Amino acid sequence: MSTTGFMAAQGSYKSRYSKADAALIEELRQRCGGELRKDVLFAKHGTADFQLRFLPQQQRYLVSVVCRMAGRFRVTRQGALDRWMAAFVPAWQFRSRDARFDRDFSVQTRDLELAAAILTRQPIRAVVRRLLDQGVQAVHLDGDRVKASGTRKALGSKAVAEDILRLVEELARIADAVTAFAAHHEVRPSPKNDPVVVGSWTALGVLGVLGFFMLIAGAIEYTLVQPARFLLPCAIFGLPPIVPVVFALALAVQRRTSPYGLVRGLAGVSMLVVPLFVSGALLLSNGVLDPTPAEEHVVSVVGKSIRKDDNKLRYSAGLASWWTEGDVRWVPISKATYDDLEPNVSLMQVRTHPGKLGYEWLDGYTVRR
Repeated sequence: MSTTGFMAAQGSYKSRYSKADAALIEELRQRCGGELRKDVLFAKHGTADFQLRFLPQQQRYLVSVVCRMAGRFRVTRQGALDRWMAAFVPAWQFRSRDARFDRDFSVQTRDLELAAAILTRQPIRAVVRRLLDQGVQAVHLDGDRVKASGTRKALGSKAVAEDILRLVEELARIADAVTAFAAHHEVRPSPKNDPVVVGSWTALGVLGVLGFFMLIAGAIEYTLVQPARFLLPCAIFGLPPIVPVVFALALAVQRRTSPYGLVRGLAGVSMLVVPLFVSGALLLSNGVLDPTPAEEHVVSVVGKSIRKDDNKLRYSAGLASWWTEGDVRWVPISKATYDDLEPNVSLMQVRTHPGKLGYEWLDGYTVRR
């Protein structure tokens, strides 16, 4: 490697790459006749067109080899969550016909036919196993490139060009298999924006937005006198619906992913969205469906307070409970009401409703002297 070449690489990447990485890129550029474009080395090794990129902030590297078909699958080591879900829904797990491979690795794909055709080949499975055993974190076909990503440490403290070139050779075997399969089969990869997948995410998004606005509207229009009591029904009625929702979404997308990448994402969002929607619906139902007339209570003001919430001042008044002696209920009030109140002197006339679900809510109030 020439001094001039090294200085050019080091000067161009000194703010992004370490000295060792810049030197490695320059060595590969000279050996393979590649060129540097936007932090990426584009080069050729044998018949394989490959790209190399280091991600300094993440301490990772990314090597990819071009193939002749657009498709998607991803192979990683099995994690604890993968094993748990495999036991829970074994019918949806990708099968490579190699029990040891299926036990050790997780395969996520939108192209089941393509992934099955490639990963049921013993030589390809052997390549994938070698790469993952050598420290590669994931091997995946992403669009028209076969990629391998791993930590910078996996290349060793003094990585040499041969490390990267051996990695390219292994990836080229997978790329060749994908290219050969594409040449003999008319396989259409699943679209990136699959309508069913987009529809599932959209449905969860709509559910979440509706739940958020119902909860806000219910809290404003039908303020609960004792909101802590409402947490239990939210849990009782909000958590069980998660199961049928996740099951329905899993059935809808099971042929779009294998085994669980998409399902896990949908399940995670559902655990937030479904209880939010149910809580909002319960809060609104408690007020909207309440047919009873308002009850009036004249109570003494025993205190008042101000707290800052999201850069906004919130005012509340402590009222002697009208149904439990010695208890105090804090209700939200306006600033004008706050200024007009005098603890242990002022009285308030409070109007409440029992609530359709049995959770008393505040209809209004007036200050009395």
